Amino acid sequence: MRLRCGDEVFDVQVRESGDGLEARVAGLELRFALEPAAPGVFVVREGTRATTLHLAVDGTAVYLSWDGVAYALEEQREGGRPAHRHDPGALEAPMPGRVTAVRVAPGQRVSKGEELLVVEAMKMENALRAPREGVIRAVHVSAGEMVSPGRALVELE
Repeated sequence: MRLRCGDEVFDVQVRESGDGLEARVAGLELRFALEPAAPGVFVVREGTRATTLHLAVDGTAVYLSWDGVAYALEEQREGGRPAHRHDPGALEAPMPGRVTAVRVAPGQRVSKGEELLVVEAMKMENALRAPREGVIRAVHVSAGEMVSPGRALVELE
């Protein structure tokens, strides 16, 4: 299958192995066990390391939170047209949730990796961080507001 995450597209192959799963993502081989813990929650075991993975699927969209990072993935199907995209400077909600904190304002200069806002989803807080240095052009949400996947939250010049 082919998955889009932001502007990147990855070819992904997953198959069962004797003791779990094997995945090949962009040429990288991964071996792990996946154990259900609750609806939409899994424990990922890689050797002696165990981490929690939160997963929500909506049609061809896959939203996951793993190791404190939120990902919004879209399955790319042959012949399908690309989904509507906001302004390239817009940072979008990775999954449905509630904005719990907005840490920036229009005109504010930010550094790469700086926390811009926090979205609570599936009982986890997911920080949305600046992908690069820039100036905040617009903030489209406020604390307490519910957001859906793909909604533009902050625009970065």
